Amino acid sequence: MSVNPLKSGRRIFLLTVSVLLVAPYRALCRFLIRRPLVYLTWRQDPTSTMVVNWMDNDSRSPDYVMYRRSALPRGSRWVLARGFNHAFADDKKRIVHHVELRNLKPDTEYIFTIGSQSPNRGKNYFKFRTLPQSMPSNFRFVTGGDMMHDRKKVDAMNQRAAQLNPWFALLGGDLAYADANKNNVSKWDDWLESWMLNSVRKSDGGLIPMIVAIGNHEVAGGTGKKPKDAKYFYSLFPLPAKRSFYVLDVGNFLSLILLDSDMTERIEGEQTVWLEKELSQRSSKKIPFVFACYHKPAYGTAKPPSGTKDSSKDPLAQKIIKNWCPLFDKYNVTAVFENDHHTYKRTYPLRNNRIDHKRGVVYMGDGCWGVDTRDVPKPGEVWYLAKAESKRHLISITISDGKPNYVAFEANGKVIDQHS
Repeated sequence: MSVNPLKSGRRIFLLTVSVLLVAPYRALCRFLIRRPLVYLTWRQDPTSTMVVNWMDNDSRSPDYVMYRRSALPRGSRWVLARGFNHAFADDKKRIVHHVELRNLKPDTEYIFTIGSQSPNRGKNYFKFRTLPQSMPSNFRFVTGGDMMHDRKKVDAMNQRAAQLNPWFALLGGDLAYADANKNNVSKWDDWLESWMLNSVRKSDGGLIPMIVAIGNHEVAGGTGKKPKDAKYFYSLFPLPAKRSFYVLDVGNFLSLILLDSDMTERIEGEQTVWLEKELSQRSSKKIPFVFACYHKPAYGTAKPPSGTKDSSKDPLAQKIIKNWCPLFDKYNVTAVFENDHHTYKRTYPLRNNRIDHKRGVVYMGDGCWGVDTRDVPKPGEVWYLAKAESKRHLISITISDGKPNYVAFEANGKVIDQHS
């Protein structure tokens, strides 16, 4: 069969032109954000404040949030709040904006717009609800970590979170898997966009606020590093006290302890001293529900040292067992959420590094929100594991009638485990 050299040459020419045009476009997409990426956090009291954050490519965009209570009549006065912005660490093309709203009313829905003093001009209105001051009859939040190996998986689990209508999400690190690498910075765009588009409460359309712990994939080099090695994480989140271990109190009924399991702060020393002080204070105040959350587990499932199935023998796990677990026992924390191993687990109630069904603390999680799973030990192979599954999940915690109930869900809504 003969080949027309003119047609063949034309095809080669068109193919070459398309490659030359598409390659720069793809490269440009690494630097351009498709839309402002809005997310909600807290630095102070979650019953009366909210930090509205967004990332875009516009350093000239005003750091303004216009907001008002949703229940007010149409045409009611809007309130203007001002904030500040900065480059996304060393990425000068991405700008992170932070505006803290204060003096809000507890358990109240607000609507807001960003980047303008004229809310009527805005095309996008967002919603949130402040947390209640006193325990409602039914209070729910979700938790999990190790979130995004690919967009499809994280989208699906974010949508499951939205179906559960939580007050907030407690996220245990390894969020975007960007590894503090400038070449991976667009992964943060995907992660934030997935959260903004999918993590919207089905009951009222409100954005779900996030409370975050730091994981090894937020850090250049993993564990044993310093805050400067997690520059994108610290740039994105305006944390209380500007450090990676902190506490948030919700009214008179709930405390959330976020810890840094040797990512940018050491387990022993200052952090452990701080942990005992905070737990002691909440014990004195008789706060009924105290949860701890961090990334690397004390009682894991899938990363044992060579020659054993027991992940608690890992040197870092041993540091947590030596320094933090005795404090969890001493002050009777409600439960501990761990991550990192890409599985689901629930331990037996543990106290003094032994099973104690009457007074022990349950450790749950192991981080598998939207990542590929790892194998787990067989039943009975590891002494502390009551349940272990190689499945992606989030955990829903519902506090009702003075008791917490834990349900682990897959993205399709299937229940993996229940515990109360």
